[in-house]
Amino acid sequence: MSAAKPSPVRHFLRSSGVMALLYGGSVGLTFLVGVLLAQLLGASGYGVYALAMTTATLAGIATEFGLPVLAMRETGTARASGDWSGLKGLLGWADRAIAVLSVVLALGTWAGVWIFAAQGASAYLATLLWAVALVPFVAVGKLRSFVLLALDHTFASQFPVMILRPLLFLLGCGALWWIGGRLAAWQAMAAQVFGAAVAMVIVVWLFRRVRPAELAAAKPVRQVRHWLSACLPMGLTEGLRLLQGQLALLLTGALAGTAQAGIYRVADAVAQITALVASVVGTAATPMFARLWREGDRRALQRVAAASAWAMIGGALLIGAPIVLLGDWLFPRLFGADFAASVPVFAVLWCGSLATAVFGLTLAVANMTGEHMLSTRAFGLIAAVNLAAGFWAVSHYGAMGAAAASALGSFVGAAYCAAMLHRRTGINSTAFNRALLPAGRGDTAKGEGA
Repeated sequence: MSAAKPSPVRHFLRSSGVMALLYGGSVGLTFLVGVLLAQLLGASGYGVYALAMTTATLAGIATEFGLPVLAMRETGTARASGDWSGLKGLLGWADRAIAVLSVVLALGTWAGVWIFAAQGASAYLATLLWAVALVPFVAVGKLRSFVLLALDHTFASQFPVMILRPLLFLLGCGALWWIGGRLAAWQAMAAQVFGAAVAMVIVVWLFRRVRPAELAAAKPVRQVRHWLSACLPMGLTEGLRLLQGQLALLLTGALAGTAQAGIYRVADAVAQITALVASVVGTAATPMFARLWREGDRRALQRVAAASAWAMIGGALLIGAPIVLLGDWLFPRLFGADFAASVPVFAVLWCGSLATAVFGLTLAVANMTGEHMLSTRAFGLIAAVNLAAGFWAVSHYGAMGAAAASALGSFVGAAYCAAMLHRRTGINSTAFNRALLPAGRGDTAKGEGA
């Protein structure tokens, strides 16, 4: 008699446990990175570093244009059908596309820096040159890590990026500071490039070791038109997602100066710690959404979505509340006196993340169930609200206004996506979902969401 197949929720909990360990280590290292940079660079220098990183991150969208998300979805399809030819063709084509676009981006950046640098040396432009070098390493590593994640190799997919890269970055910054007695923003970015390059090499090596034999032996099939039709909306969605996450920082730097940008960046970095559980469950649940949707198990999908939403709410409360209470004592001692002003900014961001957590992983569910255009529109709405509210709020209140605009945009976009997803598919991906109740007390046997 064969063993019973583990329930999707139990599989989700096991995957989340692995991710919790990885994210715990990653958050600790990222926090050390933030403390180190804030102490060594100060508010203005940290603002320069953060703005250059944000610019390169947004520019790097052009080299990914949704390919990692598409590869994750196609891996789920290949596992279900047993046909690996399309996935192998996609990976080869994606590598070439990333290489060509990265070269174009680098040449364009160099030309722009050469033109603007004629007016005088700029710490921002010097840092941006190094930041652009990150793009191909991050893109190729992300592509392979998403495939590994969809193959259920959770640890192998995330360890190089979440643990090894920030550890190497810390070592690189320490070495540069020890040699020169100081650390400039461009040197910190050079250390990031070093860490990202090593992490990419290790991810690719792990992928080649653990990929299915069928994938390694498959003859690649090119479906460029199909890939473009699928990945371009996903790329637009990813671009809007990154834009809404970074728009507040860009507006703060442009309208309020690099010191306010540094204050916002510290508050946002600490706010990311309160989203630890959301990151864990999101990474564990997203490939499950794709598989369960393909299998037609709507009830299981909604159970995983509801469990994710409640985990996000509980995690944000447990982690964020002590930071809010101790903020006035904690921030100046960790980051320096310049960053005492980050405390109320953090509080606004935290309240916004709590309100948005009610809607769970609705954007990920939309992407994994074929409703990626809905997700794209939701991120567009988030960016529009951020931009419209941010121009006025940042001009009047600096970093505090940026935090309020960011929180409002995220809430409005998630609410819109959740409502439209339920209307289109019947899936309720929010915390207010009866799917977690015992059978007979919640949804019907088919799992139609409440």
